[in-house]
Formats: sequence, structure tokens, C-alpha cells
Amino acid sequence: MLTLAAKLTFLLRRRRGPDGEPPSNLVLSRQIRALPDFKRGGSPGQLSNLRRGVDDNPTVATIGALAAVLDAPSAFLLPGWDDIDALTLVGHHPGVREVVRHLDGLPPEELLEVLVHVRKRRIAAGLDPNCPRTAIPEDIDSGDTDRRHRRRRTPEEQAEYAANVLEGRPQS
Repeated sequence: MLTLAAKLTFLLRRRRGPDGEPPSNLVLSRQIRALPDFKRGGSPGQLSNLRRGVDDNPTVATIGALAAVLDAPSAFLLPGWDDIDALTLVGHHPGVREVVRHLDGLPPEELLEVLVHVRKRRIAAGLDPNCPRTAIPEDIDSGDTDRRHRRRRTPEEQAEYAANVLEGRPQS
């Protein structure tokens, strides 16, 4: 099962800005606050905690706002709902919801028959009979690996760096 931080990282990577980077917490916070039904939540600090996995229990309002800003189904950000493709399809097409409701209560062997029939229909329509899920690695990082972070230098490295700068030597 994916963590909320992993799901946010996945969604943010799909939505890179003009600089090729995912939006910052400040940008996300501004977008959340610009939503018409915004009441509270979505501060840059809260978003940072959510993205890093420090906080994994946001309010329903925050989940809804993040989903709206990241153009994702709200259910995807809830625990146990990891199939973004299916959730998006169900969310955007009322006919799909109707089909799913009609599947409720059918025995497993009949569900398999329906699946075989749907695959045949996809082939007849010139589509791939298989619909692979979007793979989201469970150990996905926080999304900050593409950003440039300054590494703290040890005192010895600081002294060497300063000497190189003063003497005009290239930096290593």
C-alpha cells in the first residue's frame, strides 16, 4: 500500500513546472488558497510535512484541496486506494460507475466471463486487450531528489574551499 507522501510525490512529478521541477510547497499553498471553496489548511509547512511523510493524517478538506489542485481523484489520496487509473476512469465517466454497480453481487466466475468479454470487445475496437496499471513504486522518494540541495561541508572542506576560491583554483 502506498503512503500519502508517495502518492503526492507521484502526482507532483506528473505536474512539473516550466523549470522542469515539481511545484514548491509555497506554490501549492497559493493554489490551494485560491480555490473558490477554500476555508483553511494547506500551509507550506503542512504541505512539507505531508510530502515528507511526517504528517499522514490531513483533514478531509486538505485532501479535497490537494486533489483539486493536483487534478486527481480525492480517493487516491486515501489509504488503500492506490489504482489512480481506475479511480480517474470511474470519476470521469458516469457510465463506468453504472457498469461497476451492475457487477456488484456477481459470483467470481461470472466476473471472469465479463472480463473475457470486455477484452474481446477491446480487441474488436482495435485497443490493447490488457490495461496495465500505472506502476507507482512504494519506496518512491519525497520528490525533492531532483532539486539542488546544498550539502554541508565539514570544517576541513570549508577551509579547502575558501583557499581554492582565494587562490583562483577550480572547485571540486
